[in-house]
Amino acid sequence: MIYSETKLRVSDNSGAKEVKCIRSIKSSRRSGAKPGSIIIVSVRKIKNNKNLKKGQVSRGILIRAKKNIQRSNGFSIKFNDNHLVIVDQKNIPLSSRILGPIYRELRTKDYPKLLTMAKIVI
Repeated sequence: MIYSETKLRVSDNSGAKEVKCIRSIKSSRRSGAKPGSIIIVSVRKIKNNKNLKKGQVSRGILIRAKKNIQRSNGFSIKFNDNHLVIVDQKNIPLSSRILGPIYRELRTKDYPKLLTMAKIVI
């Protein structure tokens, strides 16, 4: 689960390396953001020569979480770190590539561009 002040890694080529969560949209404060949730983040570390600036506020979609997710068939899946993809106001990614796998549960969340950009869907 992702709460405010949580540090996350960015797994796309938008220019940011690390971000910090400010607020999660459409989730309660107690439950936090789950994979597929939209969160508002502040950019903390950047790569050189990119469009994003340090301290810039943007939106992101959580694609991998450290907390395990229980599926209906009995499997539970978790990753090593929390990762997100930076998107614009229409939930279209700013990048052209997604690095690493994403959850299969994102199919039901209506993010078709994320699913086409990802190479591995778990």
